[in-house]
Amino acid sequence: MAPIKRTPLSKKAPMASKVRASATRKKRRIRQTLDRFIVVATNLSNVPKDSTGWTASLTTGATTVTADFDDFGVVRFPTISTLTTVSYILRIRNANGDVLVTRNIPADREFYVARF
Repeated sequence: MAPIKRTPLSKKAPMASKVRASATRKKRRIRQTLDRFIVVATNLSNVPKDSTGWTASLTTGATTVTADFDDFGVVRFPTISTLTTVSYILRIRNANGDVLVTRNIPADREFYVARF
């Protein structure tokens, strides 16, 4: 029987270590942002309010934007993109039109939690 020729392992070892080194990559942090401004209405224990028929309005200068809440205490303002560039005055009204709360919202926000 003829002897089997073997190549030394030292020739392949550096190549294998290079492959392993390039395969390990630093994990990228994914930053998810909301595309439109959102307000969440909660009680003081952070439980969403039943907001059927409620509306919210944001005012800056002479401009006012109004949107309706869903049943789970969330309102989305479709015309206000985030991050906001100006501060707003938020007014939340119940189904009867009574103002429940008024808050100042600073600039550079994606969402706001109104606790009351």
